[in-house]
Amino acid sequence: MADWKEQLSELYQKHSKNKKDKKPGAATAKDNLQNFRGRKGFNDTGIPLTERAAKQQRKNKLSYKKYNYAGSRLNFINDARAEAARKHRMDSPQHRQRVDKIIEIADRELKQEEAKREYQRRVNRSWDSTRFTSGSENIKYGGYGYSEPPDNSIEFTDYDLAAAGKSVIKQDPVFKNKIEEEIWRLKNNKT
Repeated sequence: MADWKEQLSELYQKHSKNKKDKKPGAATAKDNLQNFRGRKGFNDTGIPLTERAAKQQRKNKLSYKKYNYAGSRLNFINDARAEAARKHRMDSPQHRQRVDKIIEIADRELKQEEAKREYQRRVNRSWDSTRFTSGSENIKYGGYGYSEPPDNSIEFTDYDLAAAGKSVIKQDPVFKNKIEEEIWRLKNNKT
């Protein structure tokens, strides 16, 4: 009876040792697939196909953050290569001609946009001077729905009047002193 228990414990120990020795994330059939660049675990567009590939991609992105990259040796190398490539391109007379033409077109378009803005400013200034008048009536209505300026009358519904209450509608006048207030109250029978 003890014989099968010993065999079971040996089997368990071997199995647990195998599990510990294996790396996390068991290998799948997709781990061996390669894209056209030869990267394993990724499709041709660079999307990871397996968990292991996704984990590796996240790890790569984290180690390549800007604060690690800025000022690093790799940054200097890439900047130097970019500058060398730019100088090489600018040595070509055809490329220099294209760049000069692009700059000329951009300058022309910027001047046209500035001229349009200036014209619009002048139009707005002239429009503003005719739109606003001095005195009590400040704004002339010229928007949609106004054939002529609306009159200054305000209409109240019964609901508005009831909601406002007596304190808002029938207010007592404000007096300079108590004597004038008492005279007004006596004349109007207000106590």
